[in-house]
Amino acid sequence: MTNQETLVAVYDNMDSATNAVADLTAAGFDPKNVSLVANNVTGHYAEGVENMTGSEGAGLGAVVGGVTGVLAGLTAIVIPGIGPIIAAGPLAALLGGATGAVVGATAGAVTGGLTASLIDMGVPSDHADYYAESVRRGSCLLTVHANNDDEASIAMNILRHHHPIDTDRRVRQWREKGWQGFDSQAEPYNEHDLVTEGRMYHEDTQSPPKDDTVRRYPPTS
Repeated sequence: MTNQETLVAVYDNMDSATNAVADLTAAGFDPKNVSLVANNVTGHYAEGVENMTGSEGAGLGAVVGGVTGVLAGLTAIVIPGIGPIIAAGPLAALLGGATGAVVGATAGAVTGGLTASLIDMGVPSDHADYYAESVRRGSCLLTVHANNDDEASIAMNILRHHHPIDTDRRVRQWREKGWQGFDSQAEPYNEHDLVTEGRMYHEDTQSPPKDDTVRRYPPTS
């Protein structure tokens, strides 16, 4: 993993994220190099999967549709400051998720966090904070590893095509309301909070994507 560049994008809905995953795999990217993390405070993404076998639950599509069997290691975890999430791919492994495990309501808490896992992938700490806060507020985080510039360019075009959010703009809006950084001790959002939060950003989806809505991070030393 340390020799691979990491591309990161954030989406405000699962459909956009899973469509991006489908396009990445169709373009030849190894599903083992693609991660998806989504807030699961509502429990929606774990409905009906608690009794699945590991092989049935291994693909994120078993829960959210459209990409059945694509991503490796679907797991449900409780993240400090965020609450319940579902995660798949390398980020699930870094967060401590067991490959193929879908634990639903019995999700265990992890002692680390999403920010630390992203930093381990080469994301600067301030940007890791932005991504963790995005998940806390209901967005979906997608990462993909690229082995060279050609792969990175292809991945960037795919990720941008599905309208990722402008995290810089989003952070400015948070700061205007007093946000000072991701806090792992903060109370997770509840379902009502997520609905209210989502209504604030309707205009974002109507704007053309900026060049930096998808970011590339070099490998760590």
